Amino acid sequence: LPRWRARRAPDAAARMAAVNPLYIPRNHLVEAALEAAGRGEMMPFDTLLAVVTEPFVERPGLDAYALPAPSDFGPYRTFCGT
Repeated sequence: LPRWRARRAPDAAARMAAVNPLYIPRNHLVEAALEAAGRGEMMPFDTLLAVVTEPFVERPGLDAYALPAPSDFGPYRTFCGT
């Protein structure tokens, strides 16, 4: 382990952050935004769109968009239909 640590790039964390998005359009977020839009409330959709448009830029107040789904969301199934 010490040899591996010595060999790894000093900028490894920065390089990973540049290619791994902080914000991901997870199913529970998309579902909530779509349900709100169906009721005529566009703010959740607009916020989600803004977040995933710049997924590498960390912004205050958007921590919920960087977290996995809550445990009570359950398994999610999608259907392609093609």
